[in-house]
Amino acid sequence: MDSRHHDPSMASHEFDAAIAFESLPEAYLILNRRYEILLANARYLDLIGQSLSDLRGKSILDVNQFGTAEQRDARRAWLMTALRDLTVGESKWSPLFRYEMPDRRHDEPDADDPSGERVARYWKIKASLLGSRHGQGGNIALRVSEVTERVSDYEREQRERAKLRSQAQLRQLLADEAKAQLRDSQERFQFALAFSQLGAWELDPGSGVIECTDQCKTNLGLGPTSTLTEQRLFEEIVHPEDRARLRDAMKQAFAGQDHFEVDFRIGWASGSIRWILVRGVGRFLPDGELSSVIGFTLDITARKEAELEQREIAASEKRAREHSERLTMAMDHFVTTVSHELRSPLSAIMSWTDLLQRAADPSHVARATGVISRNARQLSHMVDDLLDSGAIVTGKLSVNLKPVDLGALAGIVAEDMRMHAEAKGLQLIADDLASATVLADESRMKQVVWNLVSNAVKFTPQGAVELTVRAVGERVELAVRDTGMGLDRESLGRVFERFQQFGADGSGRVAGLGLGLWLVKNLVDLHRGTISAESPGPGQGATFRVTLPAYH
Repeated sequence: MDSRHHDPSMASHEFDAAIAFESLPEAYLILNRRYEILLANARYLDLIGQSLSDLRGKSILDVNQFGTAEQRDARRAWLMTALRDLTVGESKWSPLFRYEMPDRRHDEPDADDPSGERVARYWKIKASLLGSRHGQGGNIALRVSEVTERVSDYEREQRERAKLRSQAQLRQLLADEAKAQLRDSQERFQFALAFSQLGAWELDPGSGVIECTDQCKTNLGLGPTSTLTEQRLFEEIVHPEDRARLRDAMKQAFAGQDHFEVDFRIGWASGSIRWILVRGVGRFLPDGELSSVIGFTLDITARKEAELEQREIAASEKRAREHSERLTMAMDHFVTTVSHELRSPLSAIMSWTDLLQRAADPSHVARATGVISRNARQLSHMVDDLLDSGAIVTGKLSVNLKPVDLGALAGIVAEDMRMHAEAKGLQLIADDLASATVLADESRMKQVVWNLVSNAVKFTPQGAVELTVRAVGERVELAVRDTGMGLDRESLGRVFERFQQFGADGSGRVAGLGLGLWLVKNLVDLHRGTISAESPGPGQGATFRVTLPAYH
């Protein structure tokens, strides 16, 4: 047999329930069925600071009357309900009870003394019905648990949480206020931009995408949903003549990390041309790499048009002044020329008239009459030119249009001028004169042909002068070509101006009033025709072309 069951040194001790009850770590009370206190263990007595003699025989409903009336009534109501309805083996937990109890750190005051200092303590009660030997309900066990520290920890945790929630709510409130202020600032900024018609934009150099405001898109002629890229800006929106200027300005600004400002033209869908001012600046990373470009656009069409108009007015005034100065100089030259040109034939006529009066030699008479006749005709032409110029300026010169064979008319003029050309040693060629009918004033058209041929003879020292008339479609072309002095580019642009005369090098005085080609142009205009001058250059001859509508 096991020696342990017969060891005489191991005394047999009987279990002592009273000692066990007294040693329980939780606070317990034992009540009879009348709810009177029978027993209270040491833990309970220590919690409430009373002795067993103070409690034994008293109803549980009458002891520990701490706290406010509402707190005591709540405890009594639960006890009455829980203790009355208990069954064997059943346990009931109470809700959390709050007691305003005396502070045991000080001298213990009377429980009913309201002047004593009190602290809040929290309790929970577990009621259980104990069984009897006969299987029926016997006494009642109450387990009293103080949970003050747990509640304090919970309340402290709740306060901390509430504090954190308050701080989070405050931060959220501040964030919401900041967002609201930001939205308000953005709305004010957008309103200011829209009111001033300023459009803001930002370019991403990597993707080429340009983010811009609605006003910016409006300035560029785009819709609110349109997308804008750097490629589209340069290839579709900016006027072709302004693209290089804008791109160069941007590159130069980025190279020097400076801003740029350029105005350029765009074409709206309506077909109108708008002027846009763009100003931008690059943003750079620490290593100097371009990270983005920001800026604004402004529609400056009205200002630019006014500026261009003022510039055109200034240029027009400058041209008018220059033209007026040229006219003044030409008029001075004209007066000098007229004086000289009139004096020369008049002097010749007067000289030969005096000679005729003194000499009776028949040979002198024939020569004198020839000189007088030639100079008289020259004076007549100059007077006619002066009268015609006055009529043209005042708008009184008119033409009587009738069907005229321009080829035949040119042949007559050529024959009249042949002797004069041959006397100068020139060859006058008039072989290609096609018969072509035009509506013209015959005398005025003869004046046109005579002036062109005589002008060619005058400015051709040697060589030939060729006169042609050809039908070209619905037009008739009369051309006078010479191998004379020719004209430079500047002279070609001014050859049909009044009082203008050009020598071999484009300057210098030559015989005449400087009205011949000006008269020719005005007479051709009256016939609804055109005239042009061509020359390869000085010393290479010139060609004058007159075109008139053909008559059928």
